[in-house]
Amino acid sequence: MRINKLTKWTAVLTLALPVLLMAQRGDEEGGADKSGSVAFKFLNLHYDARGAALGGLVAQAAGAEALYWNPAGLAKAGGLGFNAGMTQWLVETSYMNAGVVMPMAGGVLGVGFVSVDYGDFMKAGWQEVSGSYVFKPNIETFTASDNALQVSYGRFLSDKFSIGGSAKMVSESIDDASLSGLAFDVGTQFNTGYKNLQLGAVISNFGPAIDPVEEDTESSLAPPMTFSFGAVGQAFGDDSMGLVAGINVIKLSDMAQRIAVNGEMTVAGMIKIRGSYTLGDLVQDALSFGAGINMAGISVNVAMTQMVAFDPVMRFSLGYQL
Repeated sequence: MRINKLTKWTAVLTLALPVLLMAQRGDEEGGADKSGSVAFKFLNLHYDARGAALGGLVAQAAGAEALYWNPAGLAKAGGLGFNAGMTQWLVETSYMNAGVVMPMAGGVLGVGFVSVDYGDFMKAGWQEVSGSYVFKPNIETFTASDNALQVSYGRFLSDKFSIGGSAKMVSESIDDASLSGLAFDVGTQFNTGYKNLQLGAVISNFGPAIDPVEEDTESSLAPPMTFSFGAVGQAFGDDSMGLVAGINVIKLSDMAQRIAVNGEMTVAGMIKIRGSYTLGDLVQDALSFGAGINMAGISVNVAMTQMVAFDPVMRFSLGYQL
């Protein structure tokens, strides 16, 4: 009994910590937009179609999909799991992700990677022609890309409370310039046992400051640390036919706080219809919706996010869980 009470209090305090930190940082920063003040901003992108449609999976992420949302959800993987996705992002930019998880060492170990391709760019500059310098708008092309490789681990501390963590090796490159660094995630999930109400919290992308390419003229930048808290529960029905509704509160270190409300409808036990709406200052991707099908351990999901000034963003993902 004493152990159960200790576990419950640990869960409550651990889940509450990010919320308190979010409130403190919000007071200190005044909710101001600080775009461009962090490194490796691509770590804040949504890499999973289901999670993107719901505005986040902090509380309900499970198995391989938890690699991108909350490592505590890895503990829910009952066996070998796999998840991969592709996103057609803005202005001819695309990114992909893949990850695999398997039970090991009393918990679940996961390995994943993400890769962002910004396409080809045209380089312009001055060239010497017959003793004179002439501006050339199309000298040659160059590329830019972002990559991250992560190792994650999650485990149950009780039948209702799980914890997890991730370590990431991160890199960015533009033409012949590159940066690299480390980032970490720590998360928790707690099933309250009341109407399938689940809570989750995660501190993601924290780590040491990154030294700039031009150290004499540029200052160091930190990874895009983010605090997220989520709650989700059964609004009506059950796993075969019903609606699960939830909320995600997200505080990014370089932007104002965002709140996403979401719902996921299950039909015939395997068809999923989902959507979310995000509230906050300067939100460019407020409305997201999608659908998926789960059958024999295989899941296929698609999501579309409406953008304010660009074409809609499409995401596809495929998963498997024993």
